[in-house]
Formats: sequence, structure tokens, C-alpha cells
Amino acid sequence: MFSKDEIVMYTTYGICRITDVFDMKLGGMTKQYYKLVPLSEAKTELALPVDNPTTFKRLHPLLSKTEITEIINEIPYLEPYWIDRDNDRKNEFSDVIKSGDRKETLRVVKSIKKHILDIKDKGRKLHATDEQAMKDAMKLILDEFSYVLEKDRQELNAELDIELTPKE
Repeated sequence: MFSKDEIVMYTTYGICRITDVFDMKLGGMTKQYYKLVPLSEAKTELALPVDNPTTFKRLHPLLSKTEITEIINEIPYLEPYWIDRDNDRKNEFSDVIKSGDRKETLRVVKSIKKHILDIKDKGRKLHATDEQAMKDAMKLILDEFSYVLEKDRQELNAELDIELTPKE
């Protein structure tokens, strides 16, 4: 369970502060809730039931600097993959991003970037859902990594320039 004033990753909104843990009565039942405020949207307040499976899947403690550095060092070795059927790919990428698995989220980004290179020579454009998946993934990654590493998002984005081949 998380505590009041804890900073967490909520895969729908990014980095959030838990401003309260409170009880709310709905339909004759009292349940405990987290009150979250996304750091990037201070006017937004979210109430998430503590015991909800979706909350449990999407709310994560922040990674440590060491964990983030380890993930960054693994980026060149993440194998990209592609799912040909648009709807299956959209669902898979969305599930990965919502899972909070940062390494797999970066693998999705790497996969989309590789696909961009593959279709560039054919004069084709990236599917809108793939572009959105990459934006969503990078927002979450940059929010957390820049916050924990205390780095500027743009500087970090340039550093993370996802390489498509492993370093020798």
C-alpha cells in the first residue's frame, strides 16, 4: 500500500503525488481510496480505489536511479518486434504501456522506431495508433526517468535516442 505524499507512477497519467488516502462511502459500502494529483497536471485530481485490480496493475513505485540506469544500459539489446495486424498491435502495445514494465515499454518504442525506418524507404507513413503508442510510452518514460534522474526531459530524450543495433 502506498502512503500520503508518496510520489508514484500511474501509467495513465505519469508521475503523481498521493495527496490523501481516505475512506469514501458508495452504495452503502465504505472503501479506501488514493487521491492522486499528476505532477504535470496539478489541477487534475484522481480518486482510485485501493483494492481495485486495475489500480494495482497501473500504480507503481518509482524506479530507483540504479534501476533506471540498468534499463537505459539494456536499451541497445532489446529486440524489437512487430505485429502485422493493426488492431492486435494496438492492443499489445497499449497493454505493455499500461503494465508499467519500463523495459518492455522501451522495447515498444524501439519496435516502432525500427518500423519507421522499415517503411520510410517505401514512402509509407506511420499508422496513427503506432504514433500515439510511441508518444504515450515516451511520455511515461521521460516523466519518470527525468524526475528520478533529475534531468531535463529534452536532454534525457536526446540521451535515450533509442539505438536499433546492439553496441559492440
